[in-house]
Amino acid sequence: MKIGFLITGRMKSSRLPRKLTLKILDKEIISWMIDRAKLYFKNDEIVIATSTNPQDDVLEEIAKENDVKIFRGDEDDVVLRLYEAATENNFQYFINITADCPLFGFDYLDKIIKLMIDSNADLATSLDLPHGVFTYGIKTEALRKVIEIKKTNNTEVWGDYFYNNPEIFKVVKLNVDEDEKREKYRLTVDYHEDFMLFEKIFQHFGLNTYKVTTSELIYFLDENPEISKINIDCNKLYLDRWEAQKATKIERE
Repeated sequence: MKIGFLITGRMKSSRLPRKLTLKILDKEIISWMIDRAKLYFKNDEIVIATSTNPQDDVLEEIAKENDVKIFRGDEDDVVLRLYEAATENNFQYFINITADCPLFGFDYLDKIIKLMIDSNADLATSLDLPHGVFTYGIKTEALRKVIEIKKTNNTEVWGDYFYNNPEIFKVVKLNVDEDEKREKYRLTVDYHEDFMLFEKIFQHFGLNTYKVTTSELIYFLDENPEISKINIDCNKLYLDRWEAQKATKIERE
């Protein structure tokens, strides 16, 4: 059984232009994320799944610089892109997260993978962790089924295919330690305030920030509310945009 780590990302962001290549401590955000992924996965198990659009050429360059794999597929059909990236690399299962989450919960990957395989799930989530820390475990074969039932080629928001079709897909949720449940914390880079928050975190932990555990990260934010509140207003902005995308991009029978 082969399990991979697929990073979905493009360079099209309008809210924070070229956010994936913004640098903290002289390294791109996505490169920090790759360093974190390497704490668990081998280099050839890590894949940046981006589009064939020339604006995303820089992500292919970064993949080569970091000695990880690249897959280039459909611009808008994220489900198809993930499926093709997984099948090309012979992944039966994979962990997925977007490229703007440099401090995802690498220390939860064992639990997510074990839960996914032991329960024979199509999708395993850890949504009680902070946004930007949680990841998804996905069975590649399940994406083939999504491709068969979807009515749109714009699948940036794809979760409802799993959640709203329990007769087709088995979804399981990881039980997260109570001490690490923090819905109020936002650890993804989508707005300038998000980037400011990460700058503070990296300034504190330095070049070893990518090795910081989820519990260490949450403790730091708990102890420094003036930092954790930097991007507090971004949550509503994100949720409003996400709901709008969800409403227009997901079509069901």
